[in-house]
Amino acid sequence: MGWTTGRQHTFLSDLERDYFYALDFADEVTDIREQYPLLLLEETKLIAEKLGVEHPKDPKTGVDVVMTTDFVITYMDKEFARTVKPSKELENDRILEKFEIERIYWESLQVDWGNCD
Repeated sequence: MGWTTGRQHTFLSDLERDYFYALDFADEVTDIREQYPLLLLEETKLIAEKLGVEHPKDPKTGVDVVMTTDFVITYMDKEFARTVKPSKELENDRILEKFEIERIYWESLQVDWGNCD
């Protein structure tokens, strides 16, 4: 249960949980949303196509999936999007391709996006 939000939060890694704790203690943070969906699916598919990379798919069905950003944070009345991955994953080309889709998506909405490790 988050102190800032009063909601239950779910994390996919210890790193995400630890990042959340840091956000939850910051006085200027007024909202924390995790696993935030990048909607519409057609938008991220178009970005992937323009980049010449494959859009993320469900490994079992091969169907395109809605991408998510680990955190969207409201800090001092401004939104920030943050992806939390261990630095060793930054050597993986596929991870970087997905990051680039996220970056361009958030840039189109004029939201500051970044990776935290």
